[in-house]
Amino acid sequence: MQGALDTLAFANRTIYVYTPPSYSKEESSRFPSVIVQDGNYLFVDSMSALEADFASGVTEEVIFIGIEPLEHNREYTPWRADNLMNDGGFYDGEGDVYLNMVTEGIMPYVRARYRIIEYAAQTGITGASFGGLISLYAAFQKPEFFGRFALMSSSLWYENIMDFVEQHAFTQSDMRIYMYVGEQEGVGRTIIQQFTVPNTRKAYDLLSQKIPGGRDCIRLETDPEGLHLHSYFNANFPRAIRFIYPGAKK
Repeated sequence: MQGALDTLAFANRTIYVYTPPSYSKEESSRFPSVIVQDGNYLFVDSMSALEADFASGVTEEVIFIGIEPLEHNREYTPWRADNLMNDGGFYDGEGDVYLNMVTEGIMPYVRARYRIIEYAAQTGITGASFGGLISLYAAFQKPEFFGRFALMSSSLWYENIMDFVEQHAFTQSDMRIYMYVGEQEGVGRTIIQQFTVPNTRKAYDLLSQKIPGGRDCIRLETDPEGLHLHSYFNANFPRAIRFIYPGAKK
């Protein structure tokens, strides 16, 4: 790693802050930032490719802010729904509480300590699986904070999420969205996770009609062999950041 990785504590949770190679050299410069769900694996495990893209100029250097969840299924779900893994249980659906904590607590806390561009158009949010779900939800619920979105195998099978996407509009004027899904995700399932891929394609079509700038500002990529695994998320993550933060040599 050529940049630096710091570990902070905020409200009983761990925050990881990655600053890119130029951060320590350009002491007056401010950098875009990306909120990352589920800690730091998405960017740390992709770091060689990310820093190669920074060095080549195809990706703008960014600050990653990885947030460890306290309870993944509670914080990353937008509303209460049946829990597929536990008969009779529920996903608690406290996504709005979580996003308020991110925007009103963690983001000001980190911005006070690092040189970060505070415009929404330069602020990203990303995650995989439920982390991607809550990141998409943030596009509609927190438009004044976020304008860049990397949605990795988002759980778009979640109950009523497609109705929500269809019924809501973006209010941002400057946005970029990257979507990835593995084509083997949900294959063979009999529960609603079987709709992972078709719902992702449908969401892409819906979002393409809503996003300012149209299809030039949104991209969907798939992997014919892709499974719902970290290794596939990481393989595509540098491409996601390259699209939402294109560098001078894009």
